[in-house]
Formats: sequence, C-alpha cells, structure tokens
Amino acid sequence: MSRDEGQARQVLIETREERLLVVSDMHVGNPYSEARRALGAFFDYARKGRFNVCINGDGFEILQASFSSLAHDSVGVLNRIRSHIDAGLRVYYVVGNHDIVLEQFLQSWSSIEITPFLNVSAFGKRIRIEHGHLYDPSFVRSPGVYEFLTKLAGPLLRIYPDVYRLWALWENFWQRIRAWRSKSLIERSVYYQAADMLLRRGFDVVVFGHTHRPEDVSLGEGRRYINSGNWVRGGSYVEIADGRIELKSWSRLPPTDL
Repeated sequence: MSRDEGQARQVLIETREERLLVVSDMHVGNPYSEARRALGAFFDYARKGRFNVCINGDGFEILQASFSSLAHDSVGVLNRIRSHIDAGLRVYYVVGNHDIVLEQFLQSWSSIEITPFLNVSAFGKRIRIEHGHLYDPSFVRSPGVYEFLTKLAGPLLRIYPDVYRLWALWENFWQRIRAWRSKSLIERSVYYQAADMLLRRGFDVVVFGHTHRPEDVSLGEGRRYINSGNWVRGGSYVEIADGRIELKSWSRLPPTDL
C-alpha cells in the first residue's frame, strides 16, 4: 500500500462529524424488505437537514436475494445515494456480512466511502460504528456454515418476512438465561461484552447493527451501547446532532417507492 493509499484509508476510518445519521440492515434486494419504500423520504430528510449518512452494514442483500431482485431494488437507492453525494454530503458504508461481496462494486461506484468500521469524533465524544457480525459467535465459529444456513433460510421469508427477528428472539432468550445466571449486565449479551471492550479502549458510545434489535443501553460511567435496528420491518436509526446521540424511529408516512 502506498503512502497516499494509507492516508486515504485513514480518512475512511476516522472522521469528525457534527450531523450524522446511522442506519443498518436495510437488506435492499430482499423482496420482503420495506426499506426501499421508506428510504426516499429518509434521504430527503437527511439532505434537508444537511446530515451525512452512515449505512452500518447489510444495506444490500446478496445472500437471500436473486440478482434480478437486487438489481431492481438497488437502482433507486443508489441514485438517492448519488444525489446525496452530489449535494455535497458524505455517505459512509460499513460492510456487513450480507453485503461483503459487494464491497468492490460499491467502492467503484460514485463516491461512497467504504470502511470496515468508522470512528467518529462528535462534540467531544468518540463514537465507534461497526456492523457487529464479527462478535456473533455463530458467524465467528463457522462463517461458511453461517452463510449456508442464511441462504437456506431464504424460503422462510415467505412465511415470516423478518426471519432475522426470530434469530434475535432466540438470542434474547439465551440473554435472559445468562441474566438469570449472572448479576452483570455486560455478561448478558455477547454484543454488550464486545461494546464494553471497545468502550474501554476510549470510546464513549458504540453503535452496532446486525441483530435487527434497536437498543440504547447504558453500560455504566456514561458509556452507551446503541443498536441501530433494521429497516426490513422496522425503521430505527441513530441521529448524531446538536450535542446529542439519539436512537430514533422513522415513521413518516406515506412511504413511496424509490
């Protein structure tokens, strides 16, 4: 890697922001995701408010989508991203486990800034934004098996569109078991443990996606773990602005197709 390339990479990983919106797990291309219908108004809100945007992983669905579905659904979203960048705003893309094979395509398209994670400085606080799949025990132990089972679960979407929520409920069940066994909040969730590790490295707030479960949890001493949730059947996002970091819900109606 050349010196210039190294400096460019550092720009992608470290940034200073005053107004930033973080969304994750849109799974555009999944025929059962409602993200495409809501993102038009969301990007309008971001542009009018002069917010930069961070897509925190699994923005596009490659494991459970056909090529035709992905191509059809992606066009409008990519055009919105391009318009946002053309308006002088930035779009960061933190790669997740469902879209990692699209990394090179996204990097070559327009000026989307691709990164494995994003460290944000905002009004005196340090914020770590990461998709979170690298802390998922099932993914870490056997990524190949995890990917196979994810593809296999595709037909279940016809029965229950947000099958990921079922997985989150299963994890929540085990979280309750761990809570019963342990008095420590952090020990109740592998994601709390991962966030705590990052917080101890000097961050004030850690933002994950991946679980599809929106959360804003205090891990003590003013340190927070936030999960931005999903846009498959949800609409939660993190807003960083005016000295605040807030988990919000998007409910502007009516939704319109991109």
